[in-house]
Amino acid sequence: MRVAVAGALIGIGLGLGACAELPETATPPQLAASGPASGGLAGLFERKPAADDRARSIALKPLEQASLLGGDVVVAGPPGYCVDQRTLTSRGGRGFAMIASCNILSRGQTGDIVAPAVVTVTAGGRGAVQDLPSPETIAAELGAPLIGRYDRDGVRLAHLATGGDALFPDGDPRHWRGAFVQGDRIVGLALYAPKGHPILSGDSGGTLLRAVRARIAALSKGSSDQDASTETR
Repeated sequence: MRVAVAGALIGIGLGLGACAELPETATPPQLAASGPASGGLAGLFERKPAADDRARSIALKPLEQASLLGGDVVVAGPPGYCVDQRTLTSRGGRGFAMIASCNILSRGQTGDIVAPAVVTVTAGGRGAVQDLPSPETIAAELGAPLIGRYDRDGVRLAHLATGGDALFPDGDPRHWRGAFVQGDRIVGLALYAPKGHPILSGDSGGTLLRAVRARIAALSKGSSDQDASTETR
């Protein structure tokens, strides 16, 4: 069962390794190591937005939280990070959302400057903690060297040396993958950042993923805060 779950996770959000696997409506940010001085981290979007892009950005403002799979999993990030509304999708019993800097997603209109990390969240099938793949299994399934791990409190994270540059231009090969169980839903996580960014050194990336998990756990327990979230089914 554990091997099957590991394979499934690597095939969905946990294993996002190519832009083709993103939802068709997603417009992922381009990971630039730094941006123009006037825009702080705004350079994370390398392409200058056209007029229709700007209009679409206004219509699809970044969200503080979003509900997937009928509210089984409510996705949110720590302070400074928002859900990119354009990436929300739910089909075949799986939900997907991407979290990034609120400041970047809003093109400088809101949010503090935070690390330009992108976190993908995939709410998958049903399972239990014992079904989650170990960090070693995640690394083996992806064929990537394991350079760090976390396996406590129902969260299993793998810090990998290769593969993180497959999703975004100028991404660092180092990245994080992981999983936990929310309710009875298995949730896959992945974290990417620009090449050379310090969040991919040591345990900083793992700390951010654990903060995302904590927010999801807090919001996915029938909190009244869910009433204001956007839902995809």
